Amino acid sequence: MPQSVIAILELVVRLGEIIGASALILGFVLVTIRFFRQIRTLGAVASYYGYRKGLGRVVLVGLEILVAVTIIKTVTVDPSPESLGLLAITIVIRTILSWTTMLEMNGRWPWQKTVVH
Repeated sequence: MPQSVIAILELVVRLGEIIGASALILGFVLVTIRFFRQIRTLGAVASYYGYRKGLGRVVLVGLEILVAVTIIKTVTVDPSPESLGLLAITIVIRTILSWTTMLEMNGRWPWQKTVVH
């Protein structure tokens, strides 16, 4: 692959990492601000459950971005066995976090059907 293409892909990867980390940080800040505002109107308990759901969504979005960037990096910029191992570990961690976050947010595993009342 030409060096100029690799340089552009490395830049895309760095920007993606910054965007993913920023999504996590900014999302945490915004959800926390909303939590403290809602305490006054909804009460502590209702606000707490909304806060947990909001944090879960932030983590899922941030992880999706970081996994996408890791895939791009592994496939194009650094296709080494070490980076492939890192990608595999990242995907496993993301999958486990996603499943447990969905369980926390919805009270059921992602593969379980929604109970209709």
